[in-house]
Amino acid sequence: MKKITISLISMLLVVNLAFAGGLVTNTNQSTAWSRMLVRDASTSIDAVYFNPAGLTKLDDGLYISFSSQSIFQDQTITNSFKYLNNKTFKGTVSAPIFPSLYVAYKTNRWAFSLGFNIVGGGGSADFAKGIPMAEVPISSLVGAFSSLGVTGYSVDMAIKGTSIYYGLQVGASYAISDHVSVFAGVRYVMARNSYKGHIKDIKLITASGTVRADDFMNGVGDQLTSGSTQASAASGLYKAAGNGVQPLLDAQLGGATISYALDNKYITPAQATTMTGALLQLGLTQSQVDAMTFTEIQSAYYGASTKFATMAEGYAKQAAQMYGGAKLMADQDIDVSQSGNGFTPIIGANLSFMDDNLNIGIKYEFKTKMTLTNSTPAGKGFVIGMNPDGSPIEMYPDGGKVNADMPAMLSVGAKINVSKMISLQAGYHTYWDSKTGWKDVKANINKNSQEYAIGAEFNLSKSLLLSLGYLHTISGVNPSYQSDLSYSLNTNTVGAGGAWKINDGLTLQFGGYIVGYQSQTVPGSYDVAGTPVAYTTKYEKSTWALSVGLDFAIGKKKK
Repeated sequence: MKKITISLISMLLVVNLAFAGGLVTNTNQSTAWSRMLVRDASTSIDAVYFNPAGLTKLDDGLYISFSSQSIFQDQTITNSFKYLNNKTFKGTVSAPIFPSLYVAYKTNRWAFSLGFNIVGGGGSADFAKGIPMAEVPISSLVGAFSSLGVTGYSVDMAIKGTSIYYGLQVGASYAISDHVSVFAGVRYVMARNSYKGHIKDIKLITASGTVRADDFMNGVGDQLTSGSTQASAASGLYKAAGNGVQPLLDAQLGGATISYALDNKYITPAQATTMTGALLQLGLTQSQVDAMTFTEIQSAYYGASTKFATMAEGYAKQAAQMYGGAKLMADQDIDVSQSGNGFTPIIGANLSFMDDNLNIGIKYEFKTKMTLTNSTPAGKGFVIGMNPDGSPIEMYPDGGKVNADMPAMLSVGAKINVSKMISLQAGYHTYWDSKTGWKDVKANINKNSQEYAIGAEFNLSKSLLLSLGYLHTISGVNPSYQSDLSYSLNTNTVGAGGAWKINDGLTLQFGGYIVGYQSQTVPGSYDVAGTPVAYTTKYEKSTWALSVGLDFAIGKKKK
């Protein structure tokens, strides 16, 4: 069952739960972002994340912002593999609480800031009926064993993964002049993933009834073992028969036939009958046997011995595959947690012109080098194969490690005040996914992910503004990157909302957004009894979110 092993290896490598941003990076980091989708040139309190150099544009004082989003996503995977019971698998991703906390203290030319947010992941993906890449190998047994009367299958499968990367950021901003300010800081990232699920009660439907797949495969293995034993015995008998002919060859009877040797009493009638019967069992006709010389007879015996030895070895290997496959078809549980941490150096610059009516924000986050380590209870690492000694190979062995680098990213944004009532913003992000240490990154990443965003704010009064925005994401992955629990699609996002200034020290932010994904269909194939069976997998998503937040200004002083 080698193919089953290969397919399950990639089943749950990393749950991709990034909501807005790159492949693993979240940039949806404030309610103000939720309502307009672009904050790269912000000079408000959420600039702690989006444009930290711009914090020098705040009035002197202490600022605090807390916001949270409720994010919900549906994932649909449609697989055309011919043996699947159901072609469509649905998963739900939820992050009912997705917080961001920012604190900044501005004094003279300096601004000191602290931020806490979820820079990656932040939710749980729940596939209550499993995923196709785990069920395809099971369903393929229908095709592989159709000649043995298998007509269908059933399985109880559920898979849930969670991922959350906490980020704690500190830094300082300094205004070199009224037009130029800079920032330097660092973020400490704490990553936590978990995987829970089961695949159990795998059964095959046969003409004689339903049977557990592991029992069925063990039964086939027993038959193959019996066949191997019989073939090995036949090999030994034919080798002995060939050896028994050697004295006749030594007596210079290599060119003689059985009838000649019998007539001249070189062999007994019983020996002649045994020799003839052994040759007839090889499929030769009586006339062919009668015409054979002892040299040809010995060659036929030795050839049969080799054939049966090869057959015995083949049956033994197939039996081992059946027994190994049966172990993979046994009930399985997974209960794994992964953890790791890393540091992200961050630098930035802010440029202001036209009496601060034009503001440009630039931020660069260096790559976060990070490795996740498995913590796996005994027997819960999900068996995906067997070693030659019969010990299990687990997908998530306790203490196993996997690279989880967060790619470097660059954000550039601009804000212009068209009038006292209207301001416009635009932003651009790129993520250096191809420069990470991810497995097979060169094969899976074609180009860096990119984002383009535009937004507008409308000041309806001194206390109320409304906003809207649009964000387009271009994913740079190849089809080989896409898997059932980690796939990336191009997106189009629209957001809207507003802010209500309750008083000089308190502002209520509110907003929401909807993400539309461009579906992608990826070709694939699976080996069924030595024959590749082609199929396609279609990946789809939809996301929506609501957000609310409060911004506080304490002891704010006018410049």
